[in-house]
Amino acid sequence: MVFFQMDMTRFIQVFIIQLGMGIVFLIFGISILRRDRKRLNQIFSFWYLMTAAGTIVNVIYVALISFSFKINPLIKYLHLATAYLLLYAPLYLLVVSLIIYKSEKVITIRTNNIIALTYAVLLFGIFLIPGGARIDETTDWIPVWSLTLAVYALTLVTVFVIIPFIYFSMKIYGDFEDVILKKRWALFNLGMIPYFIELYLLPVSNYLNDPVFRTITAIVGLSMFASAFLFYYGIGRQINK
Repeated sequence: MVFFQMDMTRFIQVFIIQLGMGIVFLIFGISILRRDRKRLNQIFSFWYLMTAAGTIVNVIYVALISFSFKINPLIKYLHLATAYLLLYAPLYLLVVSLIIYKSEKVITIRTNNIIALTYAVLLFGIFLIPGGARIDETTDWIPVWSLTLAVYALTLVTVFVIIPFIYFSMKIYGDFEDVILKKRWALFNLGMIPYFIELYLLPVSNYLNDPVFRTITAIVGLSMFASAFLFYYGIGRQINK
């Protein structure tokens, strides 16, 4: 049994970048909850925790492959579960921005749940697309997505999360009169740039299945550490005040 049956690029991307990112996100998520467990803190921490869960599931299925436990459809569904968690996570950032802009009285728990459930159901479609994802001997156990799956995932996260977030984020920045709050919100949004870029690169990388593009995606993935810090120091330490 050979332990590391993968190229060095994927090893670095999964066992160093993604595992490290998962640990960092887990620490930040727990830290926010420990400071204060009010609703806004919980929602913001869920982004960290769900992203951490996605990276950990990814490490698990890649580790199974490395240990030669190459069992399908288990491996494929673990990969899709990773994609599901990572694509679902940014919804919590949208809800945070909605609450900050509208207040908790307007964005009630019921409204929150409706938004979350609607997106969850729509996103579940990534499991149902015929031939959407392949990860087996023919792909050298590297995930390869169909154009349909890539377009579906990117369209859904763009329309349902990214565009609304950008809109409300700009509204919030314009409404803030306090200079310090503006700087903190700007810092938070600065972290969004590498985060959103990586969200787009991952599906495209899985579709193109090009080693060079995968390497670029892995390098850009390093910027996710910056996003975690910018989010936390932008608003993560202040939302309980």
